[in-house]
Amino acid sequence: MGRGARVVVPMTDLASEYRSLEGPIDAAIRRVLNSGHYALGPELEAFEAEFAAYCGVSHAVGVGSGTAAVQLALIAAGVGEGDEVITVPNTDSPTVMAITHVGASVVWVDTDPQTFNMDPHLVEAAVTSRTRAIIPVHLFGHPVDMDPVLEIARRHGITVIEDAALAAGARYRDRRTGGLGHIGCFSLAPGKVLGGYGDGGIVVTDDDAIAGRLGVLRNYGHAPGMSLDERNLIGTERWTVLEEGYNERLDEAWAAVLRVKLPSLDERIDRRRAAAARYTERLAGLPVVTPHEATYARHAYHSYQVLIDDRDAARRTLERRGIATRLFYIPPLHLQPAYAWLGLGPGSFPVTESTSSRMLALPLFPQISEDQIDEVVDALAAHLDLGGQDG
Repeated sequence: MGRGARVVVPMTDLASEYRSLEGPIDAAIRRVLNSGHYALGPELEAFEAEFAAYCGVSHAVGVGSGTAAVQLALIAAGVGEGDEVITVPNTDSPTVMAITHVGASVVWVDTDPQTFNMDPHLVEAAVTSRTRAIIPVHLFGHPVDMDPVLEIARRHGITVIEDAALAAGARYRDRRTGGLGHIGCFSLAPGKVLGGYGDGGIVVTDDDAIAGRLGVLRNYGHAPGMSLDERNLIGTERWTVLEEGYNERLDEAWAAVLRVKLPSLDERIDRRRAAAARYTERLAGLPVVTPHEATYARHAYHSYQVLIDDRDAARRTLERRGIATRLFYIPPLHLQPAYAWLGLGPGSFPVTESTSSRMLALPLFPQISEDQIDEVVDALAAHLDLGGQDG
């Protein structure tokens, strides 16, 4: 929205979420500050154990961002120069950056027109002798149909790395995202379904070897067990660098905050789902396609995405009424300047291009009120009653 514009309904409201947990969050941060232990400490270790249990897996490894989560997962899985990784073009650029930064090539497949996720029926044809990984992206909080993807991967010996950056707590056939493939990757940035107050990410897996290597990679390649306890600068640990790694640790303070927020994550998802249900009910009868929830899925509703003709005119009308909206990953990556060298122009992925041209995210967050939702719907209905003209 334009600078200085009156905001009636914001896209999200992170401050209100903080206020709902203000006391415990402040206490957690003070606990870390008073401990003098700010990296790879007990808060991170505890959060990793708690998040692994939440996802139903054996290991969780906190890292510096969701981007780092995907990149380190690829490295830990042995993906590198000359390999191919299958994913979708309607994701955020870090998914693909992680692939190219390890020296692999991205292979895109088109998406399902209802869920906007990877179309599993197109994956088989994209597999070659060079395919080392598949990255299904659980877009906007709706899980990918994982069973056919996992079956293709099993037959070809391919690693499945879930990009669940927008889908913490979502479920596929009663199992939470992240614990479905070989490795699951999450962003813990502020605007995510589970987010802290700075960058962060986490990787989950049942594979002991992958978890061990992730722990090495995130900490410069140093051997496990080397202390980063700032209170004990003179230690007895032997300094061993096992490989060239990265500075990609999840901060101790943010781990403490996330420990406060994790127990109420499902409750906040329930609030998101209730808000989405009200939107869907109120939008019924309007020429708007509302989000689809497949029978195998329990949507976490990171965002509420509708399809509407002349999307840009509708967006201008809403924003003049003080209602924030957002375009996610539009245009898709194959039409972005950074990937022009791949030579994939318009028409390469017709379903993705069609949905992207009509997609609009409406305000949704756990604390959104029914009155705010009604304000959005009434403004959109008034716009459509005018024949879609700017008004």
